[in-house]
Amino acid sequence: MRLSKFNTYLNVSNRIGCVYNALSDKTVVFRGNAKEIEHQNNVPSNLYSRFQEYGMIVDNETDEYSQFVDWAKEIEKDDRSFHLIINPTLNCNFHCSYCYESHFTSKLEDEILSRVEKLVIKQLRDGKDLILSFFGGEPLLHYNDIMKPLIMFVKEKAEFYGRAFLCNMTSNGYLLNGERVSWLSEHSFTNAQITLDGSREIHNKIRYRFVGDNTYDKIVGNIKLLVRHGISVTLRLNCTNSNISSLSDIAPSFEDLSEVEKRRIMVDTQIVWQEESKNVLKDRMDTVVSSFLDSGIPASKMDFRGFCYADRRNSCLVNFNGDVYKCTARDFSTVPRDGFINEEGDVIWENDSLNKRMEAKFRNPHCRECRIFPLCHGGCSTNSLENHDYCMHNFSEEEKDRTVKDRIVRNSTICRE
Repeated sequence: MRLSKFNTYLNVSNRIGCVYNALSDKTVVFRGNAKEIEHQNNVPSNLYSRFQEYGMIVDNETDEYSQFVDWAKEIEKDDRSFHLIINPTLNCNFHCSYCYESHFTSKLEDEILSRVEKLVIKQLRDGKDLILSFFGGEPLLHYNDIMKPLIMFVKEKAEFYGRAFLCNMTSNGYLLNGERVSWLSEHSFTNAQITLDGSREIHNKIRYRFVGDNTYDKIVGNIKLLVRHGISVTLRLNCTNSNISSLSDIAPSFEDLSEVEKRRIMVDTQIVWQEESKNVLKDRMDTVVSSFLDSGIPASKMDFRGFCYADRRNSCLVNFNGDVYKCTARDFSTVPRDGFINEEGDVIWENDSLNKRMEAKFRNPHCRECRIFPLCHGGCSTNSLENHDYCMHNFSEEEKDRTVKDRIVRNSTICRE
């Protein structure tokens, strides 16, 4: 028997140590020095059975890397459901400085919509459940002529074929209203990801249509409408060095919600990609997360372990013009497409793009020996495709420790819930 390669050994204090295993996602906290276990390969007898149970001790012959990769590939090729993401437009009613997309007048063409409907029917006929997501641009710009009719079409066809159907969107939330939220709640709409850029004062300086515009209160009000109608909201907070001190002031804006309604919000803190001094920001994000948790609203720092939609075979994004992509985090006007949707409603992947992406995450030699590989899966597959010598943690053991600590805190928060 030997200690797992996926163990991380951390000391919480002079007296308390802990060991986290990235494959089992389990933590053992104990009185003692974790580093002594790591360096002396000596597990105290009172901890041995728990270490075995949590995969922290394994047989000498166990190939843990292959064990994880085999499990990950089973998840990524799961074909029980199909996740279809639609860009009704690349246009937007806001122009945020950090946005990576080019916004211009555009709309999902009738011919492309017809092809999408054929794709939906084929997936449902094949016995797959269907997840429909709207992205953009701002999808609500075409709520009446694209979103609503397509939701009605998919819901009707899913019921006809006896398949499950769920719908969600990524939106700035400004164009919602009571009528729209009520309708969505009755048509399998389950979640909206909506972003705030700081407290009322800071947010309104970043996201506005005209000088003096109060978009903060409008968006917060619409988030409340959603959760009061039973729709969950992923509240994304874009963290920058200039707004981080204001983000804790957002939580009181939701104090009038009931405890049940608050539980429908999940705060997701993310560092804006252009920011420097990211480690400093990550430390300050702890205070932001705590402010929401203290208010009864679930929150976490950037989380890993979950599988990205782009890394699942049965998912694709259809742009307004019929181009197909795997990833939404792209400037669709400048990057090459991964494929297209043809007249029969089939997704045609060009240049073997699908298989190349599926294999990209598991070809990096650095990942083979990394103790937190089951947490990050090799990082973003888009980055892995474009850079063979890539580590989302910059090959820093300190950053890996930070990721493990954040995961332990998140897991303990969920257990308390």
